[in-house]
Amino acid sequence: MNQRTFQAAFHAVGWVAALLVLVALSLPARAASADPGRTAQTIAHMLDYVGVDYPEFVRDGKVLDAAEYQEQSEFSVQVIEQLRKLPDNPAKAGLLRQAETLNARIAARAPGDEVSRLAGELRQGVIAAYRIAVAPKRAPDLRGAARLYAAQCAACHGAEGKGDGVQAGGMEPAPADFHDAARMRQRSVYGLFSTISLGVSGTAMGGFDQLSEAERWALAFYVSSLGTPAEVAQQGAARFAAGGSDLPFANLKTLVMTTENEVRARDGDAAAAVFAWLRQNPVEAKATAEPPLAFAGRHVDESLAAYRSGDVALAQRLAVTGYLEGFELVEASLDASDRALRQEIETQMTAYRNLLRAGAPVADAEKQAALLHALLARAGDTLDAGGLSPFAALLGAFFILVREGLEALLVVAAVVAFLVKAERREALRYVHVGWIGALGLGVLTWFVASYVIAISGAGREVTEGITALAASAILLYVGFWLHDKSHADRWKAFVGRHLTHALSRGTLWALAGVSFLAVYREAFETVLFYQALWQQAEGARSSVLAGAGLGAATLAVLGWMIFRFGLRLPIGPFFAASSALLALLAVMFAGHGVAALQEAGWLPLDPVNFIEVPLLGIYANVQALSLQGGLIAVILVGFAWGHARRGLALASGDALR
Repeated sequence: MNQRTFQAAFHAVGWVAALLVLVALSLPARAASADPGRTAQTIAHMLDYVGVDYPEFVRDGKVLDAAEYQEQSEFSVQVIEQLRKLPDNPAKAGLLRQAETLNARIAARAPGDEVSRLAGELRQGVIAAYRIAVAPKRAPDLRGAARLYAAQCAACHGAEGKGDGVQAGGMEPAPADFHDAARMRQRSVYGLFSTISLGVSGTAMGGFDQLSEAERWALAFYVSSLGTPAEVAQQGAARFAAGGSDLPFANLKTLVMTTENEVRARDGDAAAAVFAWLRQNPVEAKATAEPPLAFAGRHVDESLAAYRSGDVALAQRLAVTGYLEGFELVEASLDASDRALRQEIETQMTAYRNLLRAGAPVADAEKQAALLHALLARAGDTLDAGGLSPFAALLGAFFILVREGLEALLVVAAVVAFLVKAERREALRYVHVGWIGALGLGVLTWFVASYVIAISGAGREVTEGITALAASAILLYVGFWLHDKSHADRWKAFVGRHLTHALSRGTLWALAGVSFLAVYREAFETVLFYQALWQQAEGARSSVLAGAGLGAATLAVLGWMIFRFGLRLPIGPFFAASSALLALLAVMFAGHGVAALQEAGWLPLDPVNFIEVPLLGIYANVQALSLQGGLIAVILVGFAWGHARRGLALASGDALR
């Protein structure tokens, strides 16, 4: 390949890689902004009412209030009718079957807990299938909510929310009493938001479309906490300050979707007090990310609900999201405590995704999901046993940096040693521009992901996969280029006559591109892993810093050793060793690229019985091994062809032309 051809190819690869990275980063933002439609939200709203009201008016097969029972029956019929109006969706047929089952059980006056469960499962299925936004974009500020309530709600619901407003007389049904503890414990903030947004058919409660979405969320939080006793809120505040932020509902999305009854049954009265206080102070949940293992478990449930409904594609996406944005963030921490458990969870999560992809029976998927929940619970117990110890935090921080940085270091150190060996130190600035720019862009990407747009775990893996494959291609070229020079016995003559051309601007930017791609593919992920580790190591953060420092020092020593060793080698062996190293790294990067795209759900994953060494880019599946096998064949053929070509050139006395 001549220099001009390479330059054109390199720029083309660069533009394509940049475009694909931008597309990968934008995918989650587009997915997050998708609007499932008002009809789907109305269905979820009606199901919320059925789940709350039915148990109150039907007990032991007896109807306690005929009018209310009739309303629940009508709601269940309307759910079926509205579902039929929704756009076609792989889950639609399954959702309709669930809706018909719910309607039949209501007609049979089934027990209240059964109907509530069926309504809840169907509501979750609709939310997942039609991607209904179920949480505010940011935590609402409740300082203006009291004024908003007084202006919009007090006339009917009363100044204190007891359903005794000046216009309440004669209303049928009467306005809701927000101090009715039994009823409010069954309502979620999302359910209240839906009521405020859509109204209640057949009542005086109309929808408040004139209010902004933020104002409706503020009102929903405000009325949800009107009946909270002051002493309960005080207990909740104290418990939150003492470590309640690690409770599973202490994040915005879970906070709005959970009811007090669910919290009390699962976590106890003390946790319910924290829940009540957070409803009064939702801004405190803003900075409290959902614990990674809770996130992973919730997405397993949502994935299973989508699979039950028949939407296999959505079920797979949710399963991938649960792994990438949940479990993967605690892998390093769990590795330091129980490596075997970490490997088992990874294996079983892959097995679950393969069951979904193969269209396995729902019962098999349910069994695998139950196994995952048990394993995630074990992982939680392992990590929660006194929190991360200082030693475990140090090891986690150390191995994150060394693991993520080693490959990038090998590339950059080899390129720097080559330029120094070639007596082209002035060209080092291109390499420094590459790796420093990659570090800067990694931090910028983290900032953008945290504060500007939502970059999901899938987007992160797609970005890593694309950059890894692009780096593999460029490494392969540079490796061939170096191998071509490894038998130049008259190197000094080559330097004098040809190096200016051989290291033209195109090749220099190729070296900069190699260092950029090698470093960038690791930088952003490293920041995210450290962010998760920092949250888990509240009592051992100095150890995290020490581990990071030790890891950086280790990388610096390794880089210096590679550099010094390279300079001591004669020209021929140095070029041969460098070309072999870069070719090996190209194969490793290819494996990492395929694995990242598999984790993001872009490529299938078919396991095979083979050794697996992720550190070396070896993954035991057909797709990764096939690509790497093909690359090895290309490398062997390329090196053999280069060797034969040089032999012919030497025989003709024209080896350095």
